[in-house]
Amino acid sequence: MERASSKRLAEFGSPRFGSECLSTPRRLDPLVLSNYIRQIVAMKDDELELFVDDWMARKKKTYAETEIWAGSGDKGRDVVGYLTTQRHDGPWHLFQCKQLKVVLRLADAIKELGKVFYNSAEGSYPLPEAYFFVAPRGVARPVQELIASPAKLRAAMIEMWDDHCAKRIVENATVPMTPEIAARINAFDFSKVHVFDVHRMLKDPHITPALVKWFDYDPGDYTPGKTPPEVQVEEEPYLRQLMAAYGERSGTPFTDIAGVLEDGEFSDHLWDQRTRYFHAAYFKRHYRDNTPEEHLDTFVDEIYYGVIDTHRRAHADTLTRIDEVMAQAANVRPSGILSRYARVPVRQGVCHHFANEGRLPWKR
Repeated sequence: MERASSKRLAEFGSPRFGSECLSTPRRLDPLVLSNYIRQIVAMKDDELELFVDDWMARKKKTYAETEIWAGSGDKGRDVVGYLTTQRHDGPWHLFQCKQLKVVLRLADAIKELGKVFYNSAEGSYPLPEAYFFVAPRGVARPVQELIASPAKLRAAMIEMWDDHCAKRIVENATVPMTPEIAARINAFDFSKVHVFDVHRMLKDPHITPALVKWFDYDPGDYTPGKTPPEVQVEEEPYLRQLMAAYGERSGTPFTDIAGVLEDGEFSDHLWDQRTRYFHAAYFKRHYRDNTPEEHLDTFVDEIYYGVIDTHRRAHADTLTRIDEVMAQAANVRPSGILSRYARVPVRQGVCHHFANEGRLPWKR
């Protein structure tokens, strides 16, 4: 790999390392889809709700929080995604899970939507910003046609209320079409009604962590990127510690990275540490997007406990501590699904992340 010039590494604080390192959630290989189709279709009602909650919880750029409301008293909600920390006092999305032996039929689709308009009119919650049927087996053609025409779906809600909602949304009671319900139907944007059948579910790249959790799906290898030639803001803590270690060894303090590179003795060592750091950064970003959080947390903890005793030992100087910890990290064999992809530079680079965070500072 090409080394960066001293001019390009002269100062701290270059633009933050970001877009080229951000992982794109992994899309499923079409060859494995059929297996997951069978497993999702075979889920029980409550399992599907839990699975959808795990799936939606990964859409962190969309939802501040997700919550399951399934069961008695759910008022037409199974899983909800809150777009802000205000929860129901702010915009939110509703996911109605329908694990059926057949496709979702028109009468049931109208009834489920009717529950939302009724409960909103009763003051239980404001209307959702969007409504999703999660029906693994799909929907009947009349449902599909109405969802494809939002104006027709709105008209159908009013025309079919007496047949499909009035006696079906509240047990042992009749709910007539009231002005309050009609107002909410007319206010709702029916273009925000969508359907996730099992095929559309599996096309969403954010579903991968849920597949890992539920079905031991292999999240695949990460893609190592290039080490940025300019020092990034996020590197500053561990690089300052490295400069101090080089100064301690040489007897002459270094004030910047350019000085380290011009000295010559430590330039290759410095570049190797940066390469290790960014291997770990690419690795963590990939698996943060493609596995449940606990997998990456466990991996990082196992690296920590694998090197902590070496880090704590007395060493001739700080640079010796760094080199011995790097050697020990190379020998750590973490467990779990990430172990097969944790190359030596990843395990070593995580130690520089520890130094960055103050968890294992290089200078004791």
